[in-house]
Amino acid sequence: MKKLYLGFAALLLGSSLTYGYDAGGTLNNSVVGQQATVASSEEVSGLTPKRPATAVIRAQQPAPLVPVAPFVTRSSEPLRVAQAAPAEPVSGGNDAFLFSEIERLNGEIQKIKKDTAKPDTKKAWSAPKIAGRIFLDSVNFVDQNAESRALGNRPNAAGFRELRLGASGNGYDAFDYKVEFGFQNNTGRVALIDNWVGVKNVPLLGYVRAGHFKPETGLYYPMGTTNVSMMEYITPSNIFGLGRRIGISSEHLFANDRIRLFFGVFQSAATDMDRYLKEDNQGQIVNLRLSAAPWFGQEGKYVLHVGGHWEYVSLDSNANKTASLNAAPGTFSWADASLQSGSFANDYSNRGGLELAYQCGRFSARSELFAGSFAAYNTTPGRHLYGSYVELGYFLTDGFRTYDLKSGSFGAVKMKDNFHPFKSGCWNLVDGFGAWQAVVQWGYTDMEDWRGTNTAPANQTANTLGGGHQNDFVAGMNWFWSPQMRWMFEYVRSEQCVGNAYSHRSQDIFATSIRYNW
Repeated sequence: MKKLYLGFAALLLGSSLTYGYDAGGTLNNSVVGQQATVASSEEVSGLTPKRPATAVIRAQQPAPLVPVAPFVTRSSEPLRVAQAAPAEPVSGGNDAFLFSEIERLNGEIQKIKKDTAKPDTKKAWSAPKIAGRIFLDSVNFVDQNAESRALGNRPNAAGFRELRLGASGNGYDAFDYKVEFGFQNNTGRVALIDNWVGVKNVPLLGYVRAGHFKPETGLYYPMGTTNVSMMEYITPSNIFGLGRRIGISSEHLFANDRIRLFFGVFQSAATDMDRYLKEDNQGQIVNLRLSAAPWFGQEGKYVLHVGGHWEYVSLDSNANKTASLNAAPGTFSWADASLQSGSFANDYSNRGGLELAYQCGRFSARSELFAGSFAAYNTTPGRHLYGSYVELGYFLTDGFRTYDLKSGSFGAVKMKDNFHPFKSGCWNLVDGFGAWQAVVQWGYTDMEDWRGTNTAPANQTANTLGGGHQNDFVAGMNWFWSPQMRWMFEYVRSEQCVGNAYSHRSQDIFATSIRYNW
């Protein structure tokens, strides 16, 4: 019995010497020879606690043991000490929480990189957007009647209809600009195209633009050759167009952008090939256009457009107060005129027109009426010019032309699939055929007030010249490879009734064009 009491006392004394806490809160294990950190009750800040929040046993066994009271065994195995399972960290310091925090921080970093990569348009200009176009045309006069041949055989032509290069951009949350030059001129000189700067939200004036650009003389002509349905402007739209002029304009939008008002003042003389117009009286053009889209949806897939325009043109002093009007068959710009007024006295003119367009899905219809009065102060009466056209279009595949409320005109094509050929093994395949659109047009130009007014060349009689009227019938197919690229095919039948003898002339034309703009 005495030996049993001595053994029990030795066990108690050994236990007190084996386990103890140092001043720093560390549990000493003299048997194992390691230290274990005890869970601290101090507040945890962020992801790293001021003191480790879990107890760590640096023993050989990786798995925790079931909590038991410390004991001593007579076995030869080393003594193992087990602690209670650690409590859950205060701020969720487990692996899932750490991974989620890493993902969140990575997302924040990527967002910062993306935001800093974009220029602040309130403080600087954006990077310029490079733009241009290449139009490669082939035009063939496949037939002329005898009256037309009497004035000479009309040659075929192939070449670049347009070569342009430019840039546009915006900045300071208020300005935008466009710079564009043309290289298609026969003179070999570089021509000014669109060169202007605009300012948004000007008090009382709305959007203000100043520079070299088109007065808005209707619906069709301001759209530009990129967005028109045929290779050229329909004849009446072209003859009433004023080209580009130096001027300043104001644009207002009303009724949730459904109503648009344009007002501009331009100089009447063209400066396409020169940077300056040097004369005291440079002439004026006053231009007003009002358009509305009472029915509009899905970017213009469904739209009803109505509008009207008016222009007052006063000629500059160096033009000797004369004007001339010319129309080519099918409006092909390089072709000789088929209907011409000759030079006539003109101090000023008033021109205007009405616009109507309807688009419902794949189907579209457009029409305009034009009228103009040309007068001279010392000559009465004045002369009148008239014109009109009708265009019908239908997409054989899913597609339509978008409509821009801010410009009151039709824009780029919206299509389901691009034309996409590809190679698979030994086969060349296609998984997208683009969009196909069939278009028909009729255009009428009336210059009856100028019949027989031209001076005849030595080898012709006066009855073969002068004013009259012209009808252009056009049927075409547009194959859109993408919204920016298309292959065009069209047939034109142009007929004129000209001069006092009412000479009837006609031309049959087949034309094709590959056009790309970016």
